Amino acid sequence: MTALPNQPSPVRSGPALLQEAVALNGAVMFITSGAPGMVLVVVRGPDTTVQVYGNTSTDSKSETNAKSLLRVGSVTKVFTGEVLAAMVSNGKVRLTDPLTLYAQGATVPSFGERQITLLDLATHSAGLPRDTDNPSDKPTFTWPTRAQLWDWFSKQTLNWAPGSVAAYSNAGFSLLADALAVAGGKPYPQLLRELITDTLGMPDTTLDPNQEQCGRLMTGSGFDKPGRCVNTEATQGNGGLYSTGDDMARWLRHNLDAANPVAWPVLTLAHAVYRQRQSMTAAIGFDDSGPMSGIGLGWITMSANGNLPTIVQKSGGGAGFMTYIAIAPGRDVGVFWAVNREDFNMGAALAVATNELIANLVTR
Repeated sequence: MTALPNQPSPVRSGPALLQEAVALNGAVMFITSGAPGMVLVVVRGPDTTVQVYGNTSTDSKSETNAKSLLRVGSVTKVFTGEVLAAMVSNGKVRLTDPLTLYAQGATVPSFGERQITLLDLATHSAGLPRDTDNPSDKPTFTWPTRAQLWDWFSKQTLNWAPGSVAAYSNAGFSLLADALAVAGGKPYPQLLRELITDTLGMPDTTLDPNQEQCGRLMTGSGFDKPGRCVNTEATQGNGGLYSTGDDMARWLRHNLDAANPVAWPVLTLAHAVYRQRQSMTAAIGFDDSGPMSGIGLGWITMSANGNLPTIVQKSGGGAGFMTYIAIAPGRDVGVFWAVNREDFNMGAALAVATNELIANLVTR
């Protein structure tokens, strides 16, 4: 039998069953992606594998590895959701807190008497546009400044009541991260480190990579211009995070750790469905990885269907990358991948393949 090209090297090996389930699927996903490189992380029960494929850029012979720095794009939002969940759990904020409490005097638009809450921001249901007015000459994930964000926001008019329509909004998560920084009394990157990355041992998950980390950055390609290795705190809540395969393996394991008495109160809040599709007037921008049934704190839930279990997931893209994270709560299975080629049709196809891989892994 002829071997498939670009076979992966398992960086973290699980038992033979996990390797058998992942090896062919991963190779096919990589070849289908057309990307220079791919990082694939799969967790099943106590076992984890990080598979790597190809090269770090289109013109490099440097092989991708588990410590290659990558851009997670909108997967950043599930980290922001967990920061919110952690702060709710420790009593710093409430989900129903109006944004005006943390706006530091800035104008916050409302719809009649219905104010925007933290929960509205975290579930894309605040009635906001998808993005601020980003200039085309700025590097991806480096705009706007805090002052520009709030100035733009203060001029918005809500066309429907918050909580009534779900419409995907990067801007909402930028406002959410800023509100959490105000509530926590410290910069958002510090909250992220204290509540998530330092606790879980994720040293390469950052908004401000150092010179050594930048030397490991995969170069994006495809639809968007490749992002330079720069500080991305301007999009700290919605898309700016960098990470690695090793770090994302820890993140997956954490999100499946519902039996952990320390983790479960926060995970329960983060993964819960707060906006059911059937209760919304409309839901716009959520079906790229499969039909959305509900929205958690950044997470998108897809109901069980046939052999597919209930899946909680989030996709991302930007700076020449496509990413996807998906877990099957209660079934101890999770998958993350990143490819350094931005193509939304390709990303959607890989997400569907990932969901099918999860369905195979939960059968036991």
